Amino acid sequence: MLRRSLPLLLTGLALLAACGASPTAPPVSPATTVATSAPAPTAPPTPAPATAVSAAPVTLNVFAPAALTEASRQLGAAFEAANAGVTVAFELGHSPTQRAQLEQGATPDVFISASRKDMDLAAEQQLVVADQVQVFARNKLIVILPPDNPAQIESLADLAKPGVQLLIGTPDIPIGSATLSMLDKLNASIAPDFKARVLANVVSQEVGVKPIVSKVSLGEADAGIVYVSDAVAAPTLTTLAIPDEANVIVVFTIAPVTAAPHPEEAAAFVASVLAPEGQAVLTAQGFLPAGP
Repeated sequence: MLRRSLPLLLTGLALLAACGASPTAPPVSPATTVATSAPAPTAPPTPAPATAVSAAPVTLNVFAPAALTEASRQLGAAFEAANAGVTVAFELGHSPTQRAQLEQGATPDVFISASRKDMDLAAEQQLVVADQVQVFARNKLIVILPPDNPAQIESLADLAKPGVQLLIGTPDIPIGSATLSMLDKLNASIAPDFKARVLANVVSQEVGVKPIVSKVSLGEADAGIVYVSDAVAAPTLTTLAIPDEANVIVVFTIAPVTAAPHPEEAAAFVASVLAPEGQAVLTAQGFLPAGP
């Protein structure tokens, strides 16, 4: 009996010994690494260097009569100063000729006319924006004389004296047609044949006002009939006023061209001419206000 129990006793003792040993640490499963401090924030991407954005250079082309020669420089300079990147280029000529150029396909940005007839024709043909045609200035006529006045012209009646050398514009341009209308009015107040006698003294009909001013300034003629603004631009000349009742008011109009390459700038230029600053430039040059 004892022999049978002995193996069982030994087995039990072995188990007790095993239980008394230090417990083995449980296996450690692989762990995810955890940072002990917050990661440094990722720096935002460095933006590319800023590129200066500027409007492409624009050349604004304007057809204008030669009577605006002096005023155009100031009007153009003021517009350029207020509109970076814009250059105003004036093509000075005769309104009928420039209107014909529009008919033939010329595409400036703005058309300025000293002849209402030419502007109206351009509007009828939709060469200019018809509902944007505006009167921006007026002008009237004056007689210019050389500084020494060799013909001793003291009154309008003296223009009919034999031997006086007179310059006027050709009848197909605004200054020429206005001169003929003025002479018609003077017939009633001076003499019925006054116009005929004055025209007999015409030694040259010039295509524009500038040649008249130049020749009178050089003493190549005794008198010339031009716009008041032309006399203002030539202060060394002597002038002889024409009474309002005999004078002729010439209306100057402006409009954007329908096919203008730069319509926004064209509209802005028209607005600048009509603005108080533009009107001040014109008044200083001898133009009359636009009026009603």
